Amino acid sequence: MEQDFNPERLRRIEAALLELTNLDRQIFLAMRLDNMSVEEIARHTGLSQRQVVKRLARAIRHLDKRLRALGAQP
Repeated sequence: MEQDFNPERLRRIEAALLELTNLDRQIFLAMRLDNMSVEEIARHTGLSQRQVVKRLARAIRHLDKRLRALGAQP
């Protein structure tokens, strides 16, 4: 399903991403944009795989909450 480009929605997503800690943001983006596995992210960050999964879940929860509050969900 293709959506029309919405610059305001993009701005809100960017703002929500910037609210994350630097490490949580890096983990989220590595997983979602770079298609890195949990194992690869753990190796690059020096974290355990369990820590990566926890940080990723925390980032997703935060983004979901913020985007819903901002009305940026589709």
